[in-house]
Amino acid sequence: MKDNYRRICALLVWAALIIQCIVLVSSKEYGGVLASIFTYLGFFTIWTNILLALAFSVPFLSPRSNLRMFFERPAVRAAIALYILIVAVVYYVLLAKIHHPEGIAAITNTGLHLIFPVLYIIDWIAFADKRGMRYKNLPLWTLFPLAYGGFNIIRGMLTGFYPYPFLDVGTRGAVSVAIAMLIFAAIYFIGGAAFIWVGRRIKSSLPNQL
Repeated sequence: MKDNYRRICALLVWAALIIQCIVLVSSKEYGGVLASIFTYLGFFTIWTNILLALAFSVPFLSPRSNLRMFFERPAVRAAIALYILIVAVVYYVLLAKIHHPEGIAAITNTGLHLIFPVLYIIDWIAFADKRGMRYKNLPLWTLFPLAYGGFNIIRGMLTGFYPYPFLDVGTRGAVSVAIAMLIFAAIYFIGGAAFIWVGRRIKSSLPNQL
C-alpha cells in the first residue's frame, strides 16, 4: 500500500509542478522562457514541492541508490513534512488574500498549497520511519529555509524581484526583513521540535497497520 500511495502522489505532484511552470512561462508575466523559469524557481513553495515529489518518488528508485537512501532517512522525511506544513500555513494566513490564480493555475495552486501538504503529512504519519531523529539536529533543519531566504533577498536586491512581500528589503526595510527571517527561523526550530516529539509518540506499528 505504501509504495502505491507514494507512486500516485509522486505523479500528481510532478504533474502539478510541470503544469504550473508551463502556465507561468505561457503567461509571459515575467518575460521570456528563461526569465520565467528563473522566477518560477524563486518560490519556496516550488522548492518544497520538488522535495515532496522526490520523497514520494522513492518507490521508483533503485533500492540501493543514494537518492533513495537519503529520502528514506527519518530526519529528512520529517523535515520535509515541516517545510510543507509551514508552506501551507503561511500561504493561507499571509498570501492567499493577495494571490488569486484562475483556471488551471487555481487547481495546481490548490494542490501545491493544500492537497499535497495534506497527502504528505498523511504519508509521514502512516508510513515514515520515525526512529533516529534528534533534537540536536534541529539547527540543520533551519538551514534550507534560511539559505533560501538569504539567496532571494540578495537576488531581490540585484534584480528588484522578491517572491514574497516579507522578503522585500526595498519596501519593508532591512530591519523588518531581518526580524521576519528570525521569526521564521524560530518557527522552523520550534516546529521541528514538535515533529520530533510527535514522531516519537506515534506507535511504530502504525505503518504496518495501513
